[in-house]
Order: sequence, then C-alpha cells, then structure tokens
Amino acid sequence: MSVTEETLADYRLLDIRKLATVDAEQDFKWICRSLGFLESRDKKRTAHKIFRTIVEAARHNRGLSSDELAEKLSLSRGAMVHHLNKLIKGGLVIYHEGRYKLRERNLKTTIEEINRDISRIFDNLYNVAESVDDTLGFPSR
Repeated sequence: MSVTEETLADYRLLDIRKLATVDAEQDFKWICRSLGFLESRDKKRTAHKIFRTIVEAARHNRGLSSDELAEKLSLSRGAMVHHLNKLIKGGLVIYHEGRYKLRERNLKTTIEEINRDISRIFDNLYNVAESVDDTLGFPSR
C-alpha cells in the first residue's frame, strides 16, 4: 500500500502573522492562507471562492452540490472536484447526502475540530516515537 492510500487527512498549516486590524474579508483570507490553500499558484483564488461559498451556505444551514457550486462560480467540474477534495482532506468540508458542507456549524468549531485532529496525530506520533526510542535504547527522562 502506498503512502497516498494510507493518508486519511492532509493538513497544512502556515504560521502567518495575524493582521493588526479587524477586517472580516482579510481575516477570512488569512484563515485560508494559514490553512495553506490560498496559494500563489492559484491565480484565480478558486479554492478561496469555493470555500467562501460553502461557508456562506453554512450560515443558512445548507450544503451545495458540485453542480450548484460550478454554476455559482463558473468553474469547470474538474477544477471544482480538485479543490473540493483538497478542502475535504484538509478537514474543512464534508460531503454528505450529495452536498458539500462546512464540517461543523461555523468556522470556529470547524477549526476546533481540526485542532483536535492534529492533536490526535501528534499524540500518535509521540507514542510511536517513545516506543521506537525504547526499542533503540534511548534514555528517557
């Protein structure tokens, strides 16, 4: 089995300086950049637009089909699926009953869930590293 097949999630975090002033749109872009999907090579900011549309739908407790997203954003199905898969792997979006939805009821709780996911990953890393250290005879403190 390849590494790709074993990958359950693909989190990317960038430590980007927070803005000094409060501005909802700039803060949203900061969140996107910090989560690694407002990349310079995505010139049309496709991932940002898709995520923004899904977040706006969440305000009304709605999900959107890929066809609805493609129509709203005038995007090809291929581009849409590529970015939706990245958003799902990044823990931000879920696919449920034919609709793409924000993972939780709002951005804050979605980020909290991602934080818990990452904490579990690090707990597993810590435990396995401790086991490897013990096996190799490294002293423990």
